[in-house]
Amino acid sequence: MPKQTTSLGLNLAPRKPGMSAYTWLYSVMREDILSRRLPAGTRLPPTRELAAQYQLARGTIVAAFEQLKAEGYLEGVMGSGTYVSKVLPESLLNVSASGEQRIALPRRRYLSNFGHRVQLFENYEETPTRAFRTNLPALDLFPVDAWAQTSARLLREVSAGQLRGCDAMGYLPLRKAVADYLNTTRGVRCEPHQVAIVSGVQEALDLSARLFVDKGDSVVMEDPGYLGAAHVFRAIGAKIRATAVDHEGSCPQRGTLGIADTVVSSRRRRMLHLGEGAFLHG
Repeated sequence: MPKQTTSLGLNLAPRKPGMSAYTWLYSVMREDILSRRLPAGTRLPPTRELAAQYQLARGTIVAAFEQLKAEGYLEGVMGSGTYVSKVLPESLLNVSASGEQRIALPRRRYLSNFGHRVQLFENYEETPTRAFRTNLPALDLFPVDAWAQTSARLLREVSAGQLRGCDAMGYLPLRKAVADYLNTTRGVRCEPHQVAIVSGVQEALDLSARLFVDKGDSVVMEDPGYLGAAHVFRAIGAKIRATAVDHEGSCPQRGTLGIADTVVSSRRRRMLHLGEGAFLHG
């Protein structure tokens, strides 16, 4: 496990009245290590920096560090510094006499109904890039060098205001550029306030589903279609209705959705058509 370098001072809990500096430092650091606020492998600040930060004698800091080292919570690396131990004493207590380590069962966490319906892409990161992948662009054609140079130049000129964030719909100058592009090259009448900047197709689908689909609504999808879209709509609680595809596109009359069987929600008609990446709402 690679060590994590820390250049900032530790943010320790305040000392209780009447508690000695040594007892306070030892106890709060031990608690932070056990609670993983200080993860295994974290590099601790030098004792001189901690002494200056908390206005303590350096000898007090050294004594607390040495006690934590003796108990197995910290380890010193010659010429490098002091690190949180990778194996804590409490972990060793879970080893039985036969040498077999007991596996602690994870706590059962409460999830909402939505959380239980959410599905991940199976083996997404391990799956190699192949042709006709619906959820990956041509990454081998991406201009990495030009992108890195442009990003480095802009980051050197970035202001505090730009680091603060932007409108929830996305960076306004970029939205204006997208709207201009759609107006001039695609013949689409579009205004910047109609453009939302997202990180990818999955976020776009999630946003659209939350805005236009209620639980129990029906969503028409081409079959075969994009599996990631099906995951999003099922998580919302929608019913997916498949429609066949031929060389000209969707064929609702050949699929499970008949022409007369339009998509109707309990409150209003609504259809989402994903065949050409367009969302129709009415």
